[in-house]
Amino acid sequence: MTEALHVVTQAIVEIRPDLGESPSEITRHSALFYAADPDQPVLGLDSMEALELIAVLEREFGVELADTGIRIADLRTVGDVADAMSGAL
Repeated sequence: MTEALHVVTQAIVEIRPDLGESPSEITRHSALFYAADPDQPVLGLDSMEALELIAVLEREFGVELADTGIRIADLRTVGDVADAMSGAL
């Protein structure tokens, strides 16, 4: 697990402790909100949890997403978030 993926996973568990009960369920392919593919794992974050996730990740990585080329609408999976945060450093 890459460092960025680990930090993103920990941030998600911080926001949604119920997801920490089965950390193996949070993978790079886990959808943050919903998935078009019924076989894709879905974390089911709501809009407030998404805002919390952004705030936690900005603090953890020391970046402001507004100052990067990252488009929040493009962040659909845990892997998307980890890759975006790695690229922002």
